[in-house]
Amino acid sequence: MISESTIEQHIENINADVDSAIMYFVEKEKDFSSFLLGDDFHLLTEEEKHTLLFIHLVLHKSLEDNETPFDVERFQAKEENNWTLIDDKSKSWEEKVNQLFEGFAEEDLLAFTEDMLADDEISQLAKELIFVTAKSYIESKAIQDV
Repeated sequence: MISESTIEQHIENINADVDSAIMYFVEKEKDFSSFLLGDDFHLLTEEEKHTLLFIHLVLHKSLEDNETPFDVERFQAKEENNWTLIDDKSKSWEEKVNQLFEGFAEEDLLAFTEDMLADDEISQLAKELIFVTAKSYIESKAIQDV
């Protein structure tokens, strides 16, 4: 499990040189970074896109030691499962997030993502899209299913 202190260290390192962190991420995660920069996120504002990218820079650095290559099919399967939970109209956003946290091994990474999305400037649509993408990325990079 990735600790909060490890996440905080990666945040500091990325903030110190964002451009290098982006270049490194794009080099190491070609397929996933192409996905993040693709049409699926065209409805996000520039601020929301920056938040999406920053979250994934931190997630990538935090999960890098797993050395699990990004697998598009695994990611899509995880994403589909997560969207099934998010699309439940009978639950509030908080209830949905709580359900996604249940039994999740990388709780600190998910909590970091949730905290980053607490900004009132981020739309509900963006929160859902970014949260599902981040959780699916974490799950697809995990050595074992989380």
